[in-house]
Amino acid sequence: MNILFLTSLLVIFYSYLGYPALLFLTSRFYHRQRFVDDQNRPCISMVISAFNEQETLPKKIENCHQLDYPNAKLEILIGSDGSDDKTDEILNACEDNIIKPFIFKTRRGKASVVNELVARARGTIIVFSDANTIYDQNALKHMMKHFTDKNVGGVCGRLCLTNPDQKSSGQGESLYWKYETQIKKWEGYIRTVIGANGAIYAIRKNLYSPLSTRKILVDDFVISLKVVEAGYDVVFDNEAVAFETTSPRIRGEFRRKIRIGVSNFNSIAELKSLLNPSRRFAAFGFWSHKIIRWFIPFFFLSAFISNLFLLDATQYKITMALQIMFYLFAGLGCYLDMKTQCPKLLLIPYYLCAVNLGLLLGFFKFLRGSQKLTWGRVERI
Repeated sequence: MNILFLTSLLVIFYSYLGYPALLFLTSRFYHRQRFVDDQNRPCISMVISAFNEQETLPKKIENCHQLDYPNAKLEILIGSDGSDDKTDEILNACEDNIIKPFIFKTRRGKASVVNELVARARGTIIVFSDANTIYDQNALKHMMKHFTDKNVGGVCGRLCLTNPDQKSSGQGESLYWKYETQIKKWEGYIRTVIGANGAIYAIRKNLYSPLSTRKILVDDFVISLKVVEAGYDVVFDNEAVAFETTSPRIRGEFRRKIRIGVSNFNSIAELKSLLNPSRRFAAFGFWSHKIIRWFIPFFFLSAFISNLFLLDATQYKITMALQIMFYLFAGLGCYLDMKTQCPKLLLIPYYLCAVNLGLLLGFFKFLRGSQKLTWGRVERI
């Protein structure tokens, strides 16, 4: 039990602190040099899959027209996946030289929509975005400069989360995303990002691998790592910025985490070749940043359960008390978030527990194969 307890703590520590620390130290001594050309302007096709986005779509369309990129080399393909609000009406009204709407009358799932939009795209570079993501005016230019390097197959931009209502859930999500973004930045400096974020990333069209439509996947994660699997790097550009608002309640975000958890475990089989140590940094990052992280809920459980069998020793009574305090803080944070606002002191334990509980439930849904292929928006609840 002593070995199990210490191993569990070590794995948790490595996942959240050890791996980022290794990346930080490595990036201080090694920064891969790449050739970029600020004047590189390839033909771009931006792909957006939308479902019931009547609230966000007008702003997104306006944002697309404000992008500083040659119109002759830019097209925006927006597919409505069986929307039953005014999304189709908005898309039909905005068709022009840049915006190309595609109306799918029945729900078919994001993977199917993205596959079809990419197949119809004329650009040599595919940019993936979300309907609620607002790009900085120069974001596309910053991403495209990297594609002059023949070793670069994809570029991941920087997503900034805004929290206009100052909700506690938004603060937790924003803090966690800043942490994740820094990890991606260090990974990109050293070699390649282990998974782009779906709000703002681009790949070469000839490296696109159609997504499976038989099971749900984290599309941005699989698409970008398929590029890595093909032998190319996905770099990070800190100046290619996009903005989204945070989820208004952690409870709404929690449901999304469960779905992401199912998708994560489905993705392992799709990318199994990257688990091989012969893939060097890609395998190291995949194991450290993703695989171990996805199984952290089980290490939290094993740390707690094994600690119960070690209470004869004083030091283990202390670690047990600290664990109980951590979970009490998380529970209190959940209660206060439902009533009013979660204090900052409780934010980290509350958000970490919500994320890991979502992963745990996602794992069991993955085993049962019970997650639907279609998705819904995180609403204000």
